[in-house]
Amino acid sequence: MLNIEDKNVHIVLVDDEQAELDAYRFLLEAMGVRNVTQVNDSRQALTVIEQIPSPVVFLDLNMPQMSGQEVLAAIKERLPQVPVIICTANSEIETAVECLKLGAHDYLVKPISLNTFGSALRNALEIGVLRKEVLSLKGIAFGPRRHDSAAFGAIVTRSPAMESIFQYIEAIARSRQPALILGETGSGKELLARAIHIASGVSGEFVAVDVSGLDDTLFADTLFGHLKGAFTGASGGRSGLLEKAGDGTIFLDEIGDLSEASQVKLLRLLQEGIYYPLGADAPKQSRARVVAATNRDLVGLAAQDGGFRRDLYYRLSTHLIKVPPLRERREDIPLLVNHLVTEAAASLQKSPPEVSLAALELLLNHPFPGNIRELKTYLFDAVARCGDGVLGDDLLAERLGGAAPVPAAAPATEKAAAPGLEELFGHFPTLEELSAYAVGQALAASGNNQSQAARLLGISKQALNKRLKKR
Repeated sequence: MLNIEDKNVHIVLVDDEQAELDAYRFLLEAMGVRNVTQVNDSRQALTVIEQIPSPVVFLDLNMPQMSGQEVLAAIKERLPQVPVIICTANSEIETAVECLKLGAHDYLVKPISLNTFGSALRNALEIGVLRKEVLSLKGIAFGPRRHDSAAFGAIVTRSPAMESIFQYIEAIARSRQPALILGETGSGKELLARAIHIASGVSGEFVAVDVSGLDDTLFADTLFGHLKGAFTGASGGRSGLLEKAGDGTIFLDEIGDLSEASQVKLLRLLQEGIYYPLGADAPKQSRARVVAATNRDLVGLAAQDGGFRRDLYYRLSTHLIKVPPLRERREDIPLLVNHLVTEAAASLQKSPPEVSLAALELLLNHPFPGNIRELKTYLFDAVARCGDGVLGDDLLAERLGGAAPVPAAAPATEKAAAPGLEELFGHFPTLEELSAYAVGQALAASGNNQSQAARLLGISKQALNKRLKKR
């Protein structure tokens, strides 16, 4: 059982009534807890909690300015790993269920006894320890914000998942073991590879090479170099990229496309730290750290005969990073839009346009299969065509797969603007037919992404699932 008197136990009490805060502190001190922080303004709760390592939060529901449920939602969005225990006089089942759905760890109804309070705290601490162990096994670490701005300054994000990756990178930065970065195309794998290089503080260069288009000979020549006369046309010797990297980092992108023969050579490099330039009998020592990346399922490929070597996968994935796609960190989209619009305007030598709310909403509802690279493409095109200082949804709709709005200068007649219901269905539709049509259109517009379709329809995903089951 956990010892709640441990000096690392930090409790945050959030309540607008000072008497309640003092009562909670008294209970905690009676249990031996010494690190207690009181917050009587709910608007300051999240800021305070973010500064405290691994806290447990006791939160009142009925507070002015910002309700307890709003604070709970904000905590779970930014700090999902923090256990939150609700303390309230409200004993309604519906309220309790809603809080638990939002992510509350426990729900205590006042007046709260010492035994109940202590039991809830111990349980929260135990769950927190288990959660940390599981996350650490997955290569994820929660805690204070990153502090190495030089390493991560080029990455625009406020996602808790990305912050966890930054902390993991800082933890493994000094290791000279290989690292493997998995993620979809355009999700920022090379930026993370550069962050590993910068955070490591090594003196050598960061050298990137896309290995997907290299056959076995070209792969060996590119990485290892060759001696004079090694092959026809080799009139002189050439150093490979490994030698250029020196004590730095060699980044091998699209490693999942590497040929089987090249995989064997890379495995030898990782196992023995040596390589042979083409035409050489004597090996050279490699001092560079290998970081690889791919958008392919290497575990699945490793299970196939003639796919990807399992032993090479295990060597490469000594340190493993999985980059979440943009659709799983939508909180980053407004930040990225602002950054990319400014960057595009600077490249075109024009003032950055203001992005309309309609345009931002359109982007927030897009699934982005091409991730940040896709977003950048749309925004650079829109900024180039924007002429009035406001980047509207009309500059994005066509590229995002929707129909561009009709220009105001050429208004269509009511008949031409959209077909009537009878013309569309061949008869006057029932409400059920209209509902089925709207569901079909939403699924088509979202690429069959049910979460996005539900958002377009203004209903929950569960409600959409029920309608689909009926169909």
